[in-house]
Amino acid sequence: MDAPHRHPWAIVTMVVVLAAISGLAAVVSVDGYLPALLDFGETSPSVSSPSSLAPSSAAEPTSLIPSDRLTLWNPGIPDGIPGRTTVCAAVDAGTYGNGTQDASAGIQDALDACPVGKVVQLSAGDFKITSTLLIRKGIVLRGLGPAQTKLKMPVGTNDNLITVGTKWFKFTQPTDLASDGIKGRTSVTLARVPTGLAAGDIVLIDKITDSNITEWSQRSPPGDPSRGWFARPNRPLGQVMEIESVNGNDVTFTTPFHIDFQTAFAAQLTRFSNTEGWPPVPAVKYAGVEDLYVSGGGGGQGNIALSNAAYSWIKNIESDFQDGAGVEIAGSFRCVLRDSYIHSTRNPNPGGGGYGVSVSWASADNLIENNIVWNMNSVIVMRASGGGNVVGYNYMDDAWISYATSVVVAGLEAAHMTTPHYELFEGNQSFNFEGDETWGNSVYITVFRNHLTCKRRSAPPLRLTDVGNRRCATIARGHWWYSFVGNVLGYSGMTPPPRSWVFESQWPWTSAPAVWRFGYNHEDWKAQPDPKVRETVIREGNFDYVTGQVHWTNASQPVPPSLYLASKPAFFENNVWPWVDASGTTKLFTLPARARFDAMPGH
Repeated sequence: MDAPHRHPWAIVTMVVVLAAISGLAAVVSVDGYLPALLDFGETSPSVSSPSSLAPSSAAEPTSLIPSDRLTLWNPGIPDGIPGRTTVCAAVDAGTYGNGTQDASAGIQDALDACPVGKVVQLSAGDFKITSTLLIRKGIVLRGLGPAQTKLKMPVGTNDNLITVGTKWFKFTQPTDLASDGIKGRTSVTLARVPTGLAAGDIVLIDKITDSNITEWSQRSPPGDPSRGWFARPNRPLGQVMEIESVNGNDVTFTTPFHIDFQTAFAAQLTRFSNTEGWPPVPAVKYAGVEDLYVSGGGGGQGNIALSNAAYSWIKNIESDFQDGAGVEIAGSFRCVLRDSYIHSTRNPNPGGGGYGVSVSWASADNLIENNIVWNMNSVIVMRASGGGNVVGYNYMDDAWISYATSVVVAGLEAAHMTTPHYELFEGNQSFNFEGDETWGNSVYITVFRNHLTCKRRSAPPLRLTDVGNRRCATIARGHWWYSFVGNVLGYSGMTPPPRSWVFESQWPWTSAPAVWRFGYNHEDWKAQPDPKVRETVIREGNFDYVTGQVHWTNASQPVPPSLYLASKPAFFENNVWPWVDASGTTKLFTLPARARFDAMPGH
């Protein structure tokens, strides 16, 4: 955030929203599965044009989303990303032969010697990186822009290029909660206070599997190692939080619980460490990576990671040619990824090697905003994420599988390891939204004012044809309490039924491409759908190009401009905001991230 367009106004706005409504009550998985349903091609989606007309939606909140489905979406760094100006060290690419010699040790020495609050400045040129650069305190690593400063890792190196925080973090001995952590509250009582627990500590709150909330997939039976992926074993529901104060056994946090953590499900507090069961390692706070290009991270480790970090950021970077996640946000709190271009994995295949953005390990209250994520196996996944995260105003397109280019995979999703919860997707454009059930479910997800085009763009040099498993918005079994509000689905000219698209797919499933599908079981297409998915989904004020209508359960209502912003964000400049207006005469205006992509050579 370059301008303080969120705080403190967003806090006030969300309090008003919660107070006003307090009394009111996908078929392809990403890893190891190719769908059996096939259909046939369509024409390309139209591109929306800029307009000077404001959307017609009112800004005041209504009862569109019940209060039990809302949380305080107030993500990222209060007052925005700090503007650091004092340079502690300048590192010249020429010293390392502009990429012919290993620059890892030289840059690491500069990082280690740099005082907190200052900047390690990289020159223009290429830097060869052969081992992870570790940012272990509140400093900034900055280039002169992605087109000038380039960090490149040789193919075959099993490492990532940059980690902010603690690489391969572990956890201390846990402490039981003596009182329930209640959604919306900020305090809890511990059974005992761990030695040294203090204000400012970043901690994990989690609980064992609660079958009322969590549903593991058939791939994760009890005792399977997958039940310890991206969460402590058999503790899939968690939230990373910051301690505000400790008073006896009572602990107060700086953010509210996004979901309940009950003592009946062995809720616990743990701190981060670098060795299991050892003393805590503090999170790295107020560290940043800015204005550079990274490429070539391998061995499934990706390019950049925020790992046990807080109030830290990645801004204006370009990331490509990675194996792993372009950007990983793991075990982190109130971090920001913005204004970046993450693209072109070298491994567009199931198995975790080709993700654009991954949010994992109970990461909470982070902001992913105004980015382009393109040409991946999955553009974004959430693996046991911790709630309060916002994915806002990104352009995310063209996910694919190298050996099945005609099969449409998942686009936007708050899924891929159980149990992400209370995550917000607002103002994005992508080819679809899906809640996949590969490893389990997600709950209480809100999809607000997005454009889901229903078709991959296949921007050059890609040659993708949408044949198998075309859809717009689908959520699998176990994905309960989803809210879709104010979205635009599809593209002008979609062929209406019976020849092609249908509004909602019904069981028994057919090969017809569908705008909506709920409750399917991708392990068994003959199985009846999970009825709870359809029963708990909310769809209000969404426009689709198949029926040409805005659909409401009852009478139409005003749709607020945002669920996390109090005013137009600075990066929209002179463009209309909100840019998605399902009820307006003009449905779509200009998404800045999409406009940046369109302006790139070849697109």
